[in-house]
Amino acid sequence: MMKEMKSKRLSLLLLLAALMLSGCAPSSLSFDKLPWLEPGEVIFQDDFSDQSTGWEKVNSPYELKGYSAGGYLISVKTQNSRAWSVVDLPLSDTEIRVKTEKISGPEDTNFGIICRFRNKDNFYSFLISSDGYYGIMKVENGVEALLGSDKFTYSEQINIGSALNQIEAICSANELSLSVNGKMLQTVKDTSFSTGKVGMIVETHAEGDSAIVFSDFSVIKR
Repeated sequence: MMKEMKSKRLSLLLLLAALMLSGCAPSSLSFDKLPWLEPGEVIFQDDFSDQSTGWEKVNSPYELKGYSAGGYLISVKTQNSRAWSVVDLPLSDTEIRVKTEKISGPEDTNFGIICRFRNKDNFYSFLISSDGYYGIMKVENGVEALLGSDKFTYSEQINIGSALNQIEAICSANELSLSVNGKMLQTVKDTSFSTGKVGMIVETHAEGDSAIVFSDFSVIKR
């Protein structure tokens, strides 16, 4: 019964997305603003057990993305690179949650959540690393900038190595917040982007071959 309800909800969201892309819905519509959705309501969730839920499947010399036994895998094969996958729904004010586990790669691999993704050059990301650092990043017109700090910050709240971490990001009005394993680590304000897609991201630095498995992804209306 639960799987049937999930399938119906996903079908409705995909139908609304299709209406928007076809021009039959207002271009300014964010799905979290639909009148029947209440604050705190889950508007999208995926445990990645159903491989037809729309996430990218890519296998190239640069990246590997797709459903796996433990969730959804994003692997970045090259150095100083990033790869992401996003839900094809425009959203404004949401809380995004996901569990993460590093499968391979150096300890300074960054991974986490994307919100208000407009395109590859414009989005926010909420990142942690498997050596215990975190930061909220803005990419605007292709230029990266850490928000609220001039460098990534260390926190013992982050489980290092290949341990499981739960990441939560809030994008609500001009407030951007990052929580890890139930504890708020940072809140900043920025007005560059008000709407966009949500998803997951992995970044490499001096080394590549980093792989992260994401599980229990959910989006909640603020």
